[in-house]
Amino acid sequence: MNNMLDIWQSRLQEHIKETRTYMKYMLNDHLVIVLIFFLAGAASWYSKWIRDIPAHFPSFWVMAVLFSLVLTSSYVRTLLKEADLVFLLPLEAKMEPYLKQAFVYSYVSQLFPLIALSIVAMPLYFAVTPGASLVSYAAVFVQLLLLKAWNQVMEWRMTFQNDRSMKRMDVIIRFAANTLVLYFIFQSVYMYALLVYVIMAVLYLYMSSAAKRKTFKWESHIESELRRKQRFYRIANLFTDVPHLRKQAKRRAYLDFLLRLVPFEQRKTFAYMFTRAFLRSSDYLGILVRLTIVFALIIMYISASPLIAAVLTVFAIFITGIQLLPLFGHFDHLALQELYPVKKETKLKSYFSLLKTALSIQAMLMSVASAYAAGLTGFLYALIGSAVLIFVVLPAYMTTRLKKHGKL
Repeated sequence: MNNMLDIWQSRLQEHIKETRTYMKYMLNDHLVIVLIFFLAGAASWYSKWIRDIPAHFPSFWVMAVLFSLVLTSSYVRTLLKEADLVFLLPLEAKMEPYLKQAFVYSYVSQLFPLIALSIVAMPLYFAVTPGASLVSYAAVFVQLLLLKAWNQVMEWRMTFQNDRSMKRMDVIIRFAANTLVLYFIFQSVYMYALLVYVIMAVLYLYMSSAAKRKTFKWESHIESELRRKQRFYRIANLFTDVPHLRKQAKRRAYLDFLLRLVPFEQRKTFAYMFTRAFLRSSDYLGILVRLTIVFALIIMYISASPLIAAVLTVFAIFITGIQLLPLFGHFDHLALQELYPVKKETKLKSYFSLLKTALSIQAMLMSVASAYAAGLTGFLYALIGSAVLIFVVLPAYMTTRLKKHGKL
């Protein structure tokens, strides 16, 4: 038992040390300052919106869905490694102390999003709930903690199953149960909430019974752990080089016509390589598409002010540009590129050419969303702000960043 606890403590200390190392670079970046200003602006807008909530706004459903998203995403960090499949497999019967520590650590470490959302939702709860008090909200928060534990236990029980469709169904059922019970809790309709709690208890007993007949899925847990670490590495890679990052590529043959737009010339060597990496890597095109869709929807359905629409557009483009910064070093692991008869200035020019093209397309789409929300004025504000950012601010800022990280 002590040996397994020692292994857990060693893994946990290693994990915390690595996380702190990368967080040091992430929190010392200019992006933090931008986020502070953005959050300050969002808080100001949120306080004004709370004072004038539309009568038809489904406040309880919105709070229930948001909390359900956080609760349903619960999971257990096991900190297992690929080599454990060989060295710890014989000790599977003695893994219980290790896994208990993993469960406790996962629960505590994942409370931050729940606490943060609880703080953000508090003004909305008090604004739409008759007779609301700190005691009633504290009672809601206690139930959120219990629901967090239930979701984490259910997710853990589901890791003993191999059926992917069953796992997807588990997520859907847990999300629906979380949403319903929270909606009834926010409405203070505890009779219906109690009924949902009974259903959740039955699900817990069923999954616990089913898990007892299954074996510990080493490959699945190790794969999940590697996937979560790679997700963190991809975020950290936006701020510093991460040697452990594994790059993934997708064929995306339907985008090959865009590659044919790059001239077959020596000076366009890196233009072709950057374009190919941008289109096929899961780290770049996906980021651009997701951020464009998310911020366009936010602008279209939340912002009616031309200035706010323009600020959100510029912020989205800035965030996207920062996340495309690692594209410049995408081929650094290839020693052969050093032999290419292409100057570094040409490489940098090719990178900025692709960056400006991608961000300009994003700016046009975001400006159209601004026009939908705030008319022609919003369109012009967003377009002008984006142009200044893309063609003036970002090139100078990102050149400084590249020099800082030794890329130039």
